[in-house]
Amino acid sequence: MPTERFYRLPEVKRQAIREAALKEFARVPFEKVSINQIIRNADISRGSFYTYFVDKQDVVKFLLEDTFEQMEDICKKEMDRNGGDYFALVEVMFEYFVGVLRSNPDMVTVARNIFSNKENNELVGIDRWPPPDCVQMPGSPARWMYEKLDRSRFRFETTEEFLPLAILAMSSLAVSLKQYYEYPEQLVQIREIFKKSLDILKYGSYKKDYKEEDQKVRGDRNE
Repeated sequence: MPTERFYRLPEVKRQAIREAALKEFARVPFEKVSINQIIRNADISRGSFYTYFVDKQDVVKFLLEDTFEQMEDICKKEMDRNGGDYFALVEVMFEYFVGVLRSNPDMVTVARNIFSNKENNELVGIDRWPPPDCVQMPGSPARWMYEKLDRSRFRFETTEEFLPLAILAMSSLAVSLKQYYEYPEQLVQIREIFKKSLDILKYGSYKKDYKEEDQKVRGDRNE
């Protein structure tokens, strides 16, 4: 992560470094990103760069941290606003990230270039499952989502039961966003598929009468 010295910089200077990094990440894939170019874009010395960051992946961590802090604030406000509607929150998250990418045409390229690297995918969980006890972790996103959601809407009552839903919903979100930054021209279709996936999570995929019939067949098999 960026050093304490970096966080003591004036906001204007931190923003200049952020914009310099985004410019370079928009130019080339992650493996070809030049720290020298970031330094030139930000108008800082090489020595200063290495007092702020270990390497270019440390810069990615800063960019992601900045984005996720804004996202977390929006999510908490949304959960308070909508009375704990978890699925409405996940839709807001999708639209937020789409909005971030659409607000600057270069952001789609930035996302594509950053996530061309496997380790960067792991930073946001795209290639790595969350730990099974993540809902129990104080301050974790899964934990505060669980604490704020309206559990009267659901048939689960414990954090352990909430985790499979969170994994499926966040996986669907991650896949849809990855589709969007790879195929931005297909946003309408991607949004429609994403909403259908949430609808399946809400209500299931079997018809009620089929579910009852299936349970009866399973019971007969077990006798």
